[in-house]
Amino acid sequence: MELLLAVGVGVGLASVAGVRAFLPLALAALFTVLGLFANFEFVSTYLGVGEWTMTAVLGALALVEIVLDKIRALERGFNYIMIPTRTVSGALLFLAALGPLVETGPVPWLVAGALIAGIIAFLKVFLRPPAKVEASGVSARFLSGAEDVMALVGGAVGVLIPFVPLLLVGFLLFFYFRVRKRRGRKYGGLRILGD
Repeated sequence: MELLLAVGVGVGLASVAGVRAFLPLALAALFTVLGLFANFEFVSTYLGVGEWTMTAVLGALALVEIVLDKIRALERGFNYIMIPTRTVSGALLFLAALGPLVETGPVPWLVAGALIAGIIAFLKVFLRPPAKVEASGVSARFLSGAEDVMALVGGAVGVLIPFVPLLLVGFLLFFYFRVRKRRGRKYGGLRILGD
């Protein structure tokens, strides 16, 4: 039962990492430092870096990621570039969630976390409407802000409640799909009106 709960936490955190790479890592590091997540074996112990230092660095990287995603000219390319980083983040979070329960070795769990985060990161880039989506009533900054809130809530809740962040990410991707579909219907086949 304990392994199932740990896998659920890993799935949830890896799915959030597919949306934002550094925010769930920073939250996990903070929860580890505060002792709220006892099973969590965080990366800082392997790197020989202090836990507070690692938490501060990950927090700063999370802020940089959030700010760069808000820049309209960069957001599309930035999200493509971040797919590998989000994949690695998901793999690390999945493995860290299992912590001492890993008996078969880390490779299968790293692969599972990387697959979950990588698929979600790709779907996010593919489904997220382009920055010129204001015509359909939803701005790119609103979408980025929704991702920030989802990553913050999902990262905080994901450490405590298994699988819930996966539902939040699924809702976000469904919302993106609906916005794209609505935008496509609005302009029908007349592409010149969509530009």
